[in-house]
Amino acid sequence: MIPLLLTASSFLNFVFYIYAIGFVVALGLEQFVKRTDNQRNLYIVETNRRYLWRQTWVVNINWFLCNVGLYFFAKNMQPVTDNFWQGM
Repeated sequence: MIPLLLTASSFLNFVFYIYAIGFVVALGLEQFVKRTDNQRNLYIVETNRRYLWRQTWVVNINWFLCNVGLYFFAKNMQPVTDNFWQGM
């Protein structure tokens, strides 16, 4: 279970950055399109920005839940002992 949660947490961390950068780009595009007064393009950009904002939050919440699961699963694990320095 721990390898699955580690993989999911790493993947969600990667995806979060993609959505966050896309959201910032969409904010910039929205400001640019607002000057042109083209309602169709403004609708497309606003819809894209809202989608990216929502997805960023969903990914962030799932990442947080993966890390909480990792905390609870790893809390009761035994520490790894180092046998190399014990003369073996």
